[in-house]
Amino acid sequence: PMAVKKTDRDNVIAGALNLFRVQGYHHTSMSDISGACGLLKGSVYHYFPGKRELAVAALDRVIEDGRARLFMPANDDGKSPKARLEALAEAVEGYFIGREGGCLMGNLALEIGPQEPAFRERIRTYFDEWAEAVAGLLEDRYGPARARELAEDAIARVQGAIMMMGLNDDPAYLRRASRDIIALLD
Repeated sequence: PMAVKKTDRDNVIAGALNLFRVQGYHHTSMSDISGACGLLKGSVYHYFPGKRELAVAALDRVIEDGRARLFMPANDDGKSPKARLEALAEAVEGYFIGREGGCLMGNLALEIGPQEPAFRERIRTYFDEWAEAVAGLLEDRYGPARARELAEDAIARVQGAIMMMGLNDDPAYLRRASRDIIALLD
């Protein structure tokens, strides 16, 4: 008898996240996801009614992961704003350097655009929370409106750096972006 891999909803989401990031949403089938999770073809439907619902759950996971792993250093009131910005930049570098496929949220923003409102809303939430985290560290120096602009520009820079890092297999792009963003508080 063939051994069936024991998995759960979390593992299905993790497998889908990786495939969506590397292959894109449209180029990933439910069969691909089943295979990546070691499940029999169609077994993913036990956990999710369709690919769209699975993608929504995956995007929600990225938002939670971003809050816990990326944006949290910005909230450490025991450190100076510059130290918190450095910690945030270090977390971003640690999260994206060496990660195949780059940033799922950035990739899907380009691939899906306005076609899927539920995706768009979650992608916006992710980038808005990232911008709020950075802007909060810049506000004392630049004021709220300018801090928000600088934060949005910083995230755009990081997203471009992630793309260039992947294209050229060189983390220097992201490290330079981080350095320049930290310099906003020099």
